[in-house]
Amino acid sequence: MTEATGRARLLYWAGVALGPLAWGINLQGVYVLAHFSCESARMSGTILSAALTIVALLGSAISARAVRRGAGAEWTDAQGGGPRTFMAWVGVGNGVLFALAIANQLAASLMISPCLR
Repeated sequence: MTEATGRARLLYWAGVALGPLAWGINLQGVYVLAHFSCESARMSGTILSAALTIVALLGSAISARAVRRGAGAEWTDAQGGGPRTFMAWVGVGNGVLFALAIANQLAASLMISPCLR
């Protein structure tokens, strides 16, 4: 396996990795920023959630592009290319699912005052 092939295979896993990573950072970040948001009206939690939603969707887009780019190579691959394509589609779904989870947390943080502890 060459270095370029190894990097190309990582693209299939982008949605699988970036979605949960963005959600975990968002969850912990919103908890950390809640104390500071109570003292003054700051939109830092909103900005963080919006940025991490974009990161999760970016992981989905990278996985989808890897599927699209490697669709023709699947027929020439001796191993069939099936597992990589499957994981890329799981990555697309995973990234979208975690982007929705982050958006739900964003909606909750906009509706509920951070001072209610």
